[in-house]
Amino acid sequence: MGEMRGEGMQRKSQIGKIEPMPKRQFQRIVKNFKLQGGMIQFNDETDQYLASKHAEAITYDAKTILIKQHPGRASVFEELIHTAQFRKGENDGSYESRLKCEIAAQEILLRNADAYELTDIEISQTREALEAYQKELNDYLNHGGA
Repeated sequence: MGEMRGEGMQRKSQIGKIEPMPKRQFQRIVKNFKLQGGMIQFNDETDQYLASKHAEAITYDAKTILIKQHPGRASVFEELIHTAQFRKGENDGSYESRLKCEIAAQEILLRNADAYELTDIEISQTREALEAYQKELNDYLNHGGA
């Protein structure tokens, strides 16, 4: 997972059928994010770029999200969490900071799984991601942050 260095916050592409977020709900989120000065980009070109990064979505800063077309609920909500982390100054761009933000985002998704209507597959993938990010952070810290 060391590929996070130098990239934005991203939800890694997972194997398994993910139910797309209902189109109207996604459109409302995109519209509201745009009204707040943000941009959620999703099109064929974005899908190709994300596939090359093995990601479902990437958040670059407080206002920029790239997400694949027909995203799952977990992907959408995770990226919105990451934009909030950037706005609050929780992500300083360092590797350690990004890992901590990923861990926090997974924890928020799991706490709000019912409200976000996450599927069993999304919950399982989120738990796996949480464990992987925790391990990656522990490994990083145990090696002196190098």
